Amino acid sequence: MVNFFSEGVLHIRKAVWLMLFVFFTTMQTANAHPHVWIDGHLTLLFNPQGQVTALRHTWKFDELFSAFSLQGITREKNGVIPAAELKTLTDQWMQNLADPASHFFTTVSQGGQAITLQKPVHAQSNLDTQTNQLTLSFELPLIEPLALSKLSLEVDVNDPGYFVAFDYKGSQVLTLSEAPSSCRYSHMPPRALDPKSQRQLGALTPDQKELPEHLRQLVRQLSHQFKVTC
Repeated sequence: MVNFFSEGVLHIRKAVWLMLFVFFTTMQTANAHPHVWIDGHLTLLFNPQGQVTALRHTWKFDELFSAFSLQGITREKNGVIPAAELKTLTDQWMQNLADPASHFFTTVSQGGQAITLQKPVHAQSNLDTQTNQLTLSFELPLIEPLALSKLSLEVDVNDPGYFVAFDYKGSQVLTLSEAPSSCRYSHMPPRALDPKSQRQLGALTPDQKELPEHLRQLVRQLSHQFKVTC
């Protein structure tokens, strides 16, 4: 922590950060679920042999959550957030995202078999000073390079606790970086919920940390499913 903050400001920031950094795994702010909205982009990284080596998430947070995250942080004269402050935000976010209950909101499989991911690398955050929105990006390397010549790779992005809502917009929601020319992808967005299901999920209280089974099944419908074939 930088030392030019007064003791009072430090206490405020500690309290704010405590609430902020557990937002992925607890439900203690706002009213109905979800509490955080993310515009996402997914990138699959390939090696020269045409194998998948890692996936990269880029998540742009909504304006309200971004503003909340920046409370108590002193900007530079040009409006830029000091790099040390962004690094602190990033480190805490990544620590909480690693919790088994969320595990980066990501599952990867091939042929029905789960693919193990390594610890994240190249995590960083930045602020769009025009929209005042924070963006977090990080890579999840695979344990070993994976060929897609026989079976497709499937990536699901979803928060099983329905605390965070994801959106992938536009025609290019996934980038195949250095992939063979034969590679293609498809994106299946979440299925629309009926009004009754929407009311049930909307009625969840902020302190509800465990969803009942019938609501967990509903939330599974909100997964973004990506499939890549080569």
